[in-house]
Amino acid sequence: MSTTTYPFNPTHNIVPVSPVPPVRTATVRRALKTEWTKLRTLPSTWRTAVMAVTVSIALGIVLCISQANGWASMTPQQRHTFDPTSCSLAGIFLIGVVLLGALGARTVTSEYATGMIRSTFTAMPTRRRVLAAKAAVTAAFVFPAALLCAVLSFVLGQRVLAGKHLQVSLGHPGVLEAIVFAAVAVSLVVVIGVGLGALIRHTAATTTVLAVVIVGGLTLGQFVPAGLRQYLPGTALQATVTVNRSVGLLRPGTAIIVLGLYAAVILVAASIRMAHRDA
Repeated sequence: MSTTTYPFNPTHNIVPVSPVPPVRTATVRRALKTEWTKLRTLPSTWRTAVMAVTVSIALGIVLCISQANGWASMTPQQRHTFDPTSCSLAGIFLIGVVLLGALGARTVTSEYATGMIRSTFTAMPTRRRVLAAKAAVTAAFVFPAALLCAVLSFVLGQRVLAGKHLQVSLGHPGVLEAIVFAAVAVSLVVVIGVGLGALIRHTAATTTVLAVVIVGGLTLGQFVPAGLRQYLPGTALQATVTVNRSVGLLRPGTAIIVLGLYAAVILVAASIRMAHRDA
């Protein structure tokens, strides 16, 4: 019986294998999209933003009414140093910035409180990228809200001051700069809030620390030497919305740089802790 011999084919019995899909890495775009989805779907985000804008405007109007009513009893020195722009924007750097800064803190602390942070790190292992995305998204969300708040506070405040002919226009030197810098400064404080939230990991404690640093610094800073006082976060924030320069306040551009340095240092410290500590 004859046997048929077939040529050897080394691939004859090899079963085709589907190519392994590439591992999906967490890109910057994906991180930003994820954090934006979290932020915008929380009802507390919008409530906080509306509350911050409303309270800031209301406080600015109240302070402008107080200054207008007390104008007759002011000394010549007080009248000379009166700043209509800073007066109308006072609500932003006294109350609004703390509320919005707390919003930034909650983007981190709420996830630690619920345990959701573990799911976040599982889906996106690069923890520093997560923190950076939280800071960037929250600051970008807050900036237009803070800018709208500054514009409305200025317009309404100047209408109140107009009763005593104390108002200034939007075209007055330094006014437009103060309005824009107010929004930038608030956004930087929000980044500080995100960093503090990652360091402290408790909403109430983080909000308290932020309030003491910003608002408390304006009062307790009186006990700090003048050369150092101007570099405190609260004083630097006040300087960004001040048009009539006075001793002890930085120039607005310098104040923005100081706040930016605070935000950078705290965010770096928070990223180091987040990268080396378990959730």
